[in-house]
Amino acid sequence: MGLTSPPAAVVLDALAAPRDPGLDEAVGPGAAQRLRRELRAMARRWAALAAPGRAFEATSPAAAVLALDGHDGPVVLVAPDVPSLSHEHARATFDDLREGIGVIVGSGHDARPFLVGLASADADLIELTAGPFEPLFGAALERGLTLSMIRHERRLASAGDALALALDPLAPAALVAELGWLRPGAPGGGRAGARRRAS
Repeated sequence: MGLTSPPAAVVLDALAAPRDPGLDEAVGPGAAQRLRRELRAMARRWAALAAPGRAFEATSPAAAVLALDGHDGPVVLVAPDVPSLSHEHARATFDDLREGIGVIVGSGHDARPFLVGLASADADLIELTAGPFEPLFGAALERGLTLSMIRHERRLASAGDALALALDPLAPAALVAELGWLRPGAPGGGRAGARRRAS
């Protein structure tokens, strides 16, 4: 089974975690700003590859609905704060859509979605994407849609997230470069540095 029409992708700010000042304290305000900027750039590139010619950005679900006006195919909404976002997430989402799944969700470690795939640009469902899972799943079930989950991922929003990323051997180099003392091998870095910083 194939997709009936080309998908659209939206980098949706409302799917991101709230800004945590702890990240700025851990890596410095300048580095934190560069990290957020690079994360957004990664999400933009992901959306452009996932939906060539149909990639958008929106701050809120309402803005996403406006951006998708006239689009009647499947939609993938993605947060701009997930370092591990990759083609595997797009593949898993589109595979489920091809199988007739109506709503696909990827959860962050904070139990909020970082990715939502929808079989169509249903404005009411899009409006529910930025909140807890239950209302979105409830609305999908009321419509008779099937649901699926893809693998969960960790965001980069807090000092703890930054330390976890610094210790991840598969982390994107452009992000790790901004982690300063958190990097293993950096003076006072890694777990020992984290313990000293916390004390």
